[in-house]
Amino acid sequence: MLRGDLTEFPLLNVLQMLTNGAASGRVHVSHPRGGDLWLQGGEVVHAEALTREGDDALDLLASVNGGEFTFDPAQPAPKRTVEMRRTSLLRHLSVSSDDWRELLRFFPYWDRPLTFTPRWSEQQPVTRSQFRTLNQVGKLPLGDLVAQSDLSPRATLELLRPFVQSGLVDSGARL
Repeated sequence: MLRGDLTEFPLLNVLQMLTNGAASGRVHVSHPRGGDLWLQGGEVVHAEALTREGDDALDLLASVNGGEFTFDPAQPAPKRTVEMRRTSLLRHLSVSSDDWRELLRFFPYWDRPLTFTPRWSEQQPVTRSQFRTLNQVGKLPLGDLVAQSDLSPRATLELLRPFVQSGLVDSGARL
């Protein structure tokens, strides 16, 4: 069993070490956006985060900027949901991590619900997709809202970002 602090050893570095060592087992990430990754012979073969699997889960795990990890080599992958090869996967996670950094400035608190501000009006024009997502504002913590969305985690936040930027929805961020 291997354990560590992701503020000292970022997830990407941990995965580089494990993939370069041809490791097999499960990496568990304890974080509000955490989840699990399974490796087989140094390749990531399955990922789960929130209610997502595969690429959506990988993308969400790229957003993790702290917490702790454990690696258990005795945990085989339950299935295969990731097809990306090692080098492509690590490069993708690196780019994704950078993209998430900017988005998380707008959505720092995943344990709290978003709220409508006094500037919000029921006359605000929205698309059908925006309506479905905005209908959950004030009802669920952000993490649950993202987990229940039909969109990918990042697409859900990109859909909400203009409403936060314009001051119609409050995410608790200090912009």
